[in-house]
Amino acid sequence: MSGSTSGYITQRASGTKRTAGQDRRCERCAGDRGRVGAPGVDQSAATPERSGCLDLVSARAILGMMIAGSVAVILVVPRRPEPPAKPAPVARALERPWLTREAAAQIVGPAGSLGPLFSDVELGGLAPAPVVRTRIAEFARANGIDIDFEVIDGELVAVRFAVTFGGCCGYEGADALARRFGRPRTQSCCGCTPDWVDDWTVALEDGVHVRGRVRVNRVAVRWERTATMAELLDRAESVIGKARARVRASAGDHWTELEPGHRSLLEVSYPFARASDFGFPVKLEARDDLGLQVVVEHGRIAEVSFVLRDVDDDAVRELLTVLRARWGQPRIVGNEPKTFAWRTPARSITAELDGFPTRIVIRALQ
Repeated sequence: MSGSTSGYITQRASGTKRTAGQDRRCERCAGDRGRVGAPGVDQSAATPERSGCLDLVSARAILGMMIAGSVAVILVVPRRPEPPAKPAPVARALERPWLTREAAAQIVGPAGSLGPLFSDVELGGLAPAPVVRTRIAEFARANGIDIDFEVIDGELVAVRFAVTFGGCCGYEGADALARRFGRPRTQSCCGCTPDWVDDWTVALEDGVHVRGRVRVNRVAVRWERTATMAELLDRAESVIGKARARVRASAGDHWTELEPGHRSLLEVSYPFARASDFGFPVKLEARDDLGLQVVVEHGRIAEVSFVLRDVDDDAVRELLTVLRARWGQPRIVGNEPKTFAWRTPARSITAELDGFPTRIVIRALQ
């Protein structure tokens, strides 16, 4: 009995070592607890808990608290945000391939004439048949170009074609194609680098008039039947005294503003210049070989003029005959250059026939 007591006292004093007696008491405590509540066992007689024995209920409670704490940490501590989703790949539109040489050869023929694609089309004739229009429209869609027919009163008066060359060097494709339409060159001096003319016309021997235009990487061409001198004069007289807005709307792409509200260019498919030789660069505002020069006053067309270049003596005599047949016998109002004049109830006409260039002015009378 004394050995047991001594072992118990030693463990309480040091708090560090467990004795053999202490181990036996822990085993007895566990056995006593196992009998607590058993039938026939006196609860008061159970061995009381000793300080050296581990409480199993307390261990379970501690374990539960640890689990609950872990769950709380998981719920309270914010989660690391999900990385942003990668954007969906965007399909980039590829540049349309340039007009091929084979396709260009179908559009334009020798010297800028209408190519084989338009074999069933006749300028000045009937409008193209629906099957012809369909065939040409399918070709245009397949090659990324614009083709349009201008029909007035059932007559085909013009064929239009346009194409844009994409990419950083599209102007190279435009320059190459424009050469097929007889695009002329110009240069400032003998040793200067030649440059291309952006607006030009070509009168073909088969009676077709070609109007070409280049704007950086876009080429636009219009084919029309070449007008006669009588048709040119008809067009000039038809706009005298008319409202500028009305004439502009009906002219479409034949109208170009040179000095807005005051002076404009009204294109007519007449060969104002017989040669396409440009000795020096000329801005569009100063060009007199593309059509009628129109002067506007108070919103109406007050004056129309045009010039003829490279005309010989026979052409001058023929022109004078045409003018006399139209307005009668003229008066001579100048000799250098020789100038003829006519007057009608609505307008006055002057013609410088032996100058360079030949110049005709039609002006509305107030």
